[in-house]
Amino acid sequence: MSSMFRIRLLLDFTAVGLIIACLAYWWRDNLSHELFGTALFALVIVHNVFNRRWYGAVSKGRRDATRVFNIVTIVGLALAMVVMLVTSVLISRDLFSFLALDGGFAVREIHMFAGYWVLLIIAVHLGTRWAVVMNACRTMFGITNQNLARTIAVRCAAVAIAMWGIRSCFEMAFGSKLMLTYSLDMWDFNESTLGFFVNYASIVGLCVAVSHYTLELVRSVNRSKTRASTPCR
Repeated sequence: MSSMFRIRLLLDFTAVGLIIACLAYWWRDNLSHELFGTALFALVIVHNVFNRRWYGAVSKGRRDATRVFNIVTIVGLALAMVVMLVTSVLISRDLFSFLALDGGFAVREIHMFAGYWVLLIIAVHLGTRWAVVMNACRTMFGITNQNLARTIAVRCAAVAIAMWGIRSCFEMAFGSKLMLTYSLDMWDFNESTLGFFVNYASIVGLCVAVSHYTLELVRSVNRSKTRASTPCR
């Protein structure tokens, strides 16, 4: 695994951390929020530069269910990021205040709405690449052999994270926020800052697990169909 790929992997996980930090608006002041957001958009640009060849190959090859799902995910992420970028400039109070609108309550609501969808879609997109991430981790730590105990431990950890993610979805009213439904919940950062980040990290883990194992199931079904349709010789 090349050092460039490791850097790309680190940048991707940093982007996830930044979007969660952006959601923690009341954790820091507005300037910090805008700096986190600007860094996030810079990482998105870098990510697209690294993966520019994908755009040239998107119309080539066979479009199975997995590839179509990946394309839809990336298009959805691009749209959500554009909405978040435009609205962030229009409501900026520090970095781009010269472009901001007066008031703009509706724009702020749309900005928050797009932010939660960006987190969801990034997590799903990460899930579609999780096999690559796991292979990269095996290479990084020099793991070459199969180990039943390690596999069980990793899968138990995935189940625990997913279960905590389900709990966190209710605690953070994540579903309501995705539906642009007004929510009265307000996280008390004086009580627990770590809890906020743990909850949203577990939601990301839940989305990663669901998308990864769903695609694995689809691939398994397709392989079974292919074997069943192949004539015996």
